[in-house]
Amino acid sequence: MKKICFFSGDITREGGTERVAAMVASRLAQEGTYEVLFLSLVEQKKKPFFPLDERIRRFALGDRWIQPGPGYLKILPRLRKFLKEQKPDVIIDIDIVLDVLSIPGTRGLKTKVISWEHFNYFYEQESLYRKWILRYSVKRTDYVITLTEEDRNAYETRLDRKERIRAIYNPMEPEKEYRPQTRENWIVTVGRLIPRKGTDYLARIAPQVLKNHTDWKWYVLGDGEDREMLLRTARENGLEERLLLPGTVSDVDRYLERARLFVMTSRQEGLPMCLLEAKTNRLPCVSFDIRTGPGEIISEGVNGYLIPPFDCEEMEKKIGMLLDDQQLRENMAEQTLTGMEKFRMDAILENWNGVLKQLCECKKP
Repeated sequence: MKKICFFSGDITREGGTERVAAMVASRLAQEGTYEVLFLSLVEQKKKPFFPLDERIRRFALGDRWIQPGPGYLKILPRLRKFLKEQKPDVIIDIDIVLDVLSIPGTRGLKTKVISWEHFNYFYEQESLYRKWILRYSVKRTDYVITLTEEDRNAYETRLDRKERIRAIYNPMEPEKEYRPQTRENWIVTVGRLIPRKGTDYLARIAPQVLKNHTDWKWYVLGDGEDREMLLRTARENGLEERLLLPGTVSDVDRYLERARLFVMTSRQEGLPMCLLEAKTNRLPCVSFDIRTGPGEIISEGVNGYLIPPFDCEEMEKKIGMLLDDQQLRENMAEQTLTGMEKFRMDAILENWNGVLKQLCECKKP
């Protein structure tokens, strides 16, 4: 049996990257075609936040978090030792930063490297070290996986990576039945409360929406450095009972299956899992039409709205339309699965199996 290893910064974290990696790794393990391992730089908690199939063996290279940079040098011998002992046929880096370890770590070994882009080309250009890593790794990894076709095209046209590259979407969970009678007047937003997720835009939009629709609540699920800003926004606008911040929750579906609308205000995404989760729970979605992600998930005017970045007034207007018009909301909810076939797990696994089969059958250059 061929052996594949997913390589993460820390699989015990609760981010979207960790969630999708756990989903894909678990399903591949369940199929039984490959032995699946999971390696982390460090595991800061006792167990993964998202469930991993019990057949997957977990390993960690250290017990303290190390920022990307010179500190990685002391990790390289540990990675090299792990690869020689476990002999995986393929190692899958679920952040391009890890390519600077896997590429030299596999030198002279039979293990092939997949660079799995979880952001996008444009995001990588905003950080000097990530930009350098991308240009280093894109010429050297055995395969590149992007999350969207738009991002794959950017790799091809801007980085000249034209072979052994494929877009594989994040998978959505099995869709739920739409039952409007179980819903409440809730808007939901999910994600880390950090600038990249547009928490400041949320702080501008939510008070205006809630003041104009006094029978609605807005739940913001997640935590981060901008949490205090949102709490202050709620206090200053007298919305402590309606702009609600439960923090990081383990059961996001418990909120999504009762809500009527999902809103995303991010500045940047790869392929946002939160939109796929919302679609699974049959929620119309309103999102800024940022590069890579929302435009490949939301069908404009059919099951949601794509708002010009970062037009807060237009987003307020479109949210208000949906809150005011029950029939419009329900029509969009009925169409939430339109165009979503490409995100179903069977399609995702078919693509992954195609890539893994190709790599496992060829020799390392």
